Amino acid sequence: MQRRSRAGSWLFTTATIATALLLVVPAAASAAPDSGSADSGSSSGSSDEPNIDPNNYAQDCPDVLMLAVSGATDSDADRDPLNEEPRSPASNWVGNVTLPVGQTNANSPGSVGWLYVPYPSTYGVGVLSDVDTYQQSVAEGIASTNRLLDEYKTKCGDNTKFVLLGYSVGGEVIERVSMELGHRDPNALVTGDDIAGVVMIGAPYRPAGVPNFDEPGPTDGGFQSQTAKDYGTLNDKVTWSCRPYDLACDAPDNIVALQLALGILGQMRLTILNPLQTVADFARAVSSIATRAIVDIATNKDWLESDETLLEVLLKVSDQLYEVDEQKAWEQLTPDQLLADLNWALGPGADKVREKLRQEGEGLVENNKGIVDVVVGPYIFIGFLQHLLYWNNNPGDGREWESEKIVAWVTDLAQTERERKNTDDAPPAPDAEPLPEAAREPNPQTLPTPGTVTRDSDLGAFLESLNVVPPGVFSPQHSVVPDPTTEPKTEIVPETTQG
Repeated sequence: MQRRSRAGSWLFTTATIATALLLVVPAAASAAPDSGSADSGSSSGSSDEPNIDPNNYAQDCPDVLMLAVSGATDSDADRDPLNEEPRSPASNWVGNVTLPVGQTNANSPGSVGWLYVPYPSTYGVGVLSDVDTYQQSVAEGIASTNRLLDEYKTKCGDNTKFVLLGYSVGGEVIERVSMELGHRDPNALVTGDDIAGVVMIGAPYRPAGVPNFDEPGPTDGGFQSQTAKDYGTLNDKVTWSCRPYDLACDAPDNIVALQLALGILGQMRLTILNPLQTVADFARAVSSIATRAIVDIATNKDWLESDETLLEVLLKVSDQLYEVDEQKAWEQLTPDQLLADLNWALGPGADKVREKLRQEGEGLVENNKGIVDVVVGPYIFIGFLQHLLYWNNNPGDGREWESEKIVAWVTDLAQTERERKNTDDAPPAPDAEPLPEAAREPNPQTLPTPGTVTRDSDLGAFLESLNVVPPGVFSPQHSVVPDPTTEPKTEIVPETTQG
């Protein structure tokens, strides 16, 4: 996508942004819901029983069952999926969707239910106690989500469809679950047919330019990956919510060095009172990534002639779910073969090696030119706050916030599913001629599709996102998703194990 020139004074823009945040942040901080539905008189119950909201019909196989994966520091591995826990303004943000969904559908008993996916949500940072690394946390979130899907599919059969909802780190969990689930065998226990919808909020793997529901989304994409993706049978069911300048989902392109740094940090435990553990984790992560990179390059005989840079290889293998082809490695990385490769590089292949080194220098600059935008743009100043401002359920504020849009979206999915059930209960229509097998299979495609209209993040988009100015005051700047290129992608679709 084309880069646009930055016009106007950064001083004026920064002052305007600061003023807007002073007006909006206090209201957003009050958006966290109470534990339980206020209108329904939910009580905390005994200490031995979960505090289940009365509008939550998860145990009764509702029409639609939400699996909500919260962000970092907002869940535990032993959390009860049904329990409504006390919340502070900076806690359990997904509750700003689950509880309002229950309240909205209170007059339709059995329509909706929800489960909070238990997993050790962490950035790998601890003070007094040991913690899981970020990548371990994501892996456990994936396994926990799949366990709940299997459990409730077994319990409810075709009576219940699932909605997958993930915020921040939870967005990465749902991203990976969806990528694998959408390509499952049709005979698997849980398939794409069992999913009513998927929404990822502030997700770090958001493909650049995908829409926010039915509206143009930010032109840029996730901090960890902006690659267009094929979700298989879920292509028509997946959507995103991303605020302008939220660095998690609307980051500048070409920031590979920063992505690699996070890949390394994601394998470390940053325990403040045990710095030796942190140092040991760093050494282990760097050693593992270097070894994986050597194996990846050595088993790819076309690498020297490809456009893939060493930095891109390091980023690719920094994902712990990246799987090394051990059989291929054992076959090709023999001492004799390594010696032969070295002799080739010093002799007949020397010109190719020198050309690759020259390309590495150019690639290093090209792959990291977006870091300048991260530093000089407003991403650091407002990105974190934008990441927290999806949740405002004040019906009197004159606008529909992202969480309220998600509530309406889930409610629509539940109503559609109930109508489908009613139709299925009606007398059967005359048998129609079955569709050919090819017509029933989804056409492979990546999202977003070429030609999708996006909105560039600028001062106008930011102020509109805060409801400081109404739409139209600033002329929106739009881009269009281009046709795919042949450039190599660092994205991996990792294999996940169903729990």
